Amino acid sequence: RRAFWLPSRSPPSLGGSPSTLTMAGEHLTAAELRARIEEQRALRVTLQEDRSTLTRELEEAKERQQLRRELEQECRINTGIRASNGVKGRIRIRIDNDETGDLDGTPQQTEQKPKRTPSSTLAKSTVSY
Repeated sequence: RRAFWLPSRSPPSLGGSPSTLTMAGEHLTAAELRARIEEQRALRVTLQEDRSTLTRELEEAKERQQLRRELEQECRINTGIRASNGVKGRIRIRIDNDETGDLDGTPQQTEQKPKRTPSSTLAKSTVSY
């Protein structure tokens, strides 16, 4: 079923294109109709090229976004390593300044839980009422 527009109304445009469909009420010659057909075919080639370009650009944008996430991750890792290096550097300076570490010349013991010595006497509990 075809839609026909009255000559008093302007025909709709196609896809934002300045060219319009020939509707009832317009009298075009066969040559003019052929020319319009060729215009539409040329427009289609341009639109398809635009689509290909946009598809390629879309894929490139996705790749750039992925690479930005990867770069952000690498920066976060390096920030953590830099912070750890800073802590170690400050500890080294404190040791060099004798502010921490082996202060009395005796080797430092590694941190160990204190050993319990077994008690030979048991504590007695008393209850008073």
